[in-house]
Amino acid sequence: MSDAPTDSRLQTTLARLWRGRDVGLVYGLVVTVVSLWVGLHSDATVRRLVEGVSTNLDNMRASPLAVLAASAFVVSPLTQLLLVPVVVWVFGLVQRWLGRTALIAIWIFGHVGATLFVMAMEINALYRHIAHFSIVVKPDVGVSYGLAAAVGLLAARVPRRRRLPYALACLGVMGAVFAIRPDFTAMGHLTAVVIGLGMAAAVHGGHRHRHLGGVGARA
Repeated sequence: MSDAPTDSRLQTTLARLWRGRDVGLVYGLVVTVVSLWVGLHSDATVRRLVEGVSTNLDNMRASPLAVLAASAFVVSPLTQLLLVPVVVWVFGLVQRWLGRTALIAIWIFGHVGATLFVMAMEINALYRHIAHFSIVVKPDVGVSYGLAAAVGLLAARVPRRRRLPYALACLGVMGAVFAIRPDFTAMGHLTAVVIGLGMAAAVHGGHRHRHLGGVGARA
């Protein structure tokens, strides 16, 4: 009987942790399980599996919807699993603020939007002969595009006096990464943050419009 209060506190803690964070927790769990399963194979098999779900030009030409979905659930190398707790935390902030639907929307917009922009830039680079043909099959998987977009969206949640510094910091960090390592993946991260900041402006505008509408109605 003495264990009952402990069990109750544990259930309460787990329920509190789950509430408003279920999307991030489920996503993080699936990414971890899938990535660990992939990582258990030999290096050659891992390379083949990752290349098979990558959003490179070859796969996007053959099965775009399948790889757009699958690529968001695999990280490689496994050290990128360190991003999973960050994803759970940031996604939780967005979900508890705007709800599950808004979180899923920004996640999809960030991942898909950044991927398609990078794809367009790669095609342009190939057409202008300024990129090696190997980018057609270069692996590109992970959680970072969706995460970057969610981080950008949170600009609308910070206090007004900190909103511009926050947005500039997001752009500055991603811009610095791109300057240090100017590749298409870094370009994708910068694009995802811009998508998130654009969504933040839309969310802020929507909140402001509803607030002004409410003031007018009371008058």
